[in-house]
Amino acid sequence: MIRKETCWVLSNIAAGTEEQIKAVMSRHGGMPLVVELAMSAEWEVRKEAIWVISNVATGGTSSNVLSLVECGAIDAVCSILNVNDSKMLMVGLDAIEAILKVGKHRGKDYISFVDECDGLEKLENLQSHEEDAVYEKAVSIIENYFGFEDEEDENLAPAVNGDTFAFGAPKTLDFESPCPANDQPMATYDFSN
Repeated sequence: MIRKETCWVLSNIAAGTEEQIKAVMSRHGGMPLVVELAMSAEWEVRKEAIWVISNVATGGTSSNVLSLVECGAIDAVCSILNVNDSKMLMVGLDAIEAILKVGKHRGKDYISFVDECDGLEKLENLQSHEEDAVYEKAVSIIENYFGFEDEEDENLAPAVNGDTFAFGAPKTLDFESPCPANDQPMATYDFSN
C-alpha cells in the first residue's frame, strides 16, 4: 500500500512544473526503483509507477527523458502494452511516443530499444484494439517512428490506356533473341522405374 501511495504522490509531482519533475528525477535511486516497480510490482503499484514515468516523459526536459531511458523506462513501459486497461495503454503509448520523439531529436536509437523488448510487436497488436484512441495512437507511433507505412507499389496500380487496364509490371517480350534454353541439351528421364 505504501509503494502505491508513494508512486501516486510522485506521479502527481511529476505532472507539475519542470522544477518539480527535476526534483523527482534528482532523488538518488528514486527513478530506478520506480522503473523496477513499473515492471515487477503488483498491478496497482505498476500503474502508479507507469504514471510517474509517463508524466516525466511527456512533461520533462530532454535530459529527464534521457535519464529515464538510462533507468530502463522503455522496457518498463513496453511491459504494459498488452494489458486490458485502455487508460493505461494510452498512458504507456504517450510515454513511448515522448521517449521516441526525444530519441529522434537527440540522435538516440530508442527505436531499437522498443523493438528489443517486444514493444514493436505489442504496438502492432494494438492496431486491432477495440478502442479507437488506442488503435490510432499505436498506428501513429508505428508510422512516425518505425517507418512502416502502407506504401502503394506503383506496379500494382492499374495503368489506364483508353478503355483498358493493365495490372502488374510492364513486360516486353523479345521474340527476336534466341531462347537460352535452346542451347541446353535435353535430358531424358526414365519413368519406368
